[in-house]
Amino acid sequence: MSGWTTAETALRDHPVRDVLVPGLLDRDGEFPEFRPQPLVVWLRLDEGLLRFESAGQYDRLDTASVPGVEWEGVELLAEAEDEVIVASYGEQLFGDGRDALRCTRLRVYRVPGADDTACTCLALDFEGGHTLFLDPSWTFGIRIGNASDEQRWLTLYGAGGAALVAEVTLPEKA
Repeated sequence: MSGWTTAETALRDHPVRDVLVPGLLDRDGEFPEFRPQPLVVWLRLDEGLLRFESAGQYDRLDTASVPGVEWEGVELLAEAEDEVIVASYGEQLFGDGRDALRCTRLRVYRVPGADDTACTCLALDFEGGHTLFLDPSWTFGIRIGNASDEQRWLTLYGAGGAALVAEVTLPEKA
């Protein structure tokens, strides 16, 4: 896994088609129920995927470009007794019916004491005014939120020294 620059590089050239979240399909109850387990989250691009993983002591967001969805190495999912499936969250997060959204800007946040190349949280702004905020320090994996979740995180951790360490505006493709 590598740092947030992997996301920057991929998002310069590829629009996002969907947000994919793994989880367990619990068939034991009255009806099958999907139980999200977002220890990893994928952005489906027009070509390939970006994989985000809650890493370290769940205080770092690792990023990698990958060819497909797999959860090998994510113990909870790899050893699950229930069926593991991936759910599409794109419509829920972006809700505008587009086939793909171009990322226009990203913001990288870091807490004090983190490695200089580490990304604690990542905010991605998309055309149409949508923001996707990825926070790996959530108890259950990666909290997938929006601009208000980014502001809430800044309110909670900004006073403790968490700071914006990089902001990159991505150019429109010609």
